[in-house]
Amino acid sequence: MKALAMALLLMSAATAIDFSGNWSGSFKVEGGDHHGVPQLLILKQQGHTLAGSGGPDAGEQYPIENGKINGDAVQFELTTGEWKFTYRLRSVEADSLTGTITLESPDDRRTARVSLTRMK
Repeated sequence: MKALAMALLLMSAATAIDFSGNWSGSFKVEGGDHHGVPQLLILKQQGHTLAGSGGPDAGEQYPIENGKINGDAVQFELTTGEWKFTYRLRSVEADSLTGTITLESPDDRRTARVSLTRMK
């Protein structure tokens, strides 16, 4: 029984996703005026914690806050001036992340769909 438990643990560790790297793509606000807004994320995984930065391009990056990893899912926040972006992403296939972003300001709240691909 212990051998089976150890084998399952090793298999799950071997198939765990490493989110570290550069990811590019875009987001689209549902029913809004933001279509194909570029995204560049520079992710650094440390166990179940996610650090790094994100923004529209390499010249405009904001630090990742509250980054968490749970299996094939990641969640984190970026703050840009008065806007807070909350990302909820999942890897459903190798080198691809999809999900939603909640964009919040003192006067507005929007949801966007995001799709990212790991840069080689």
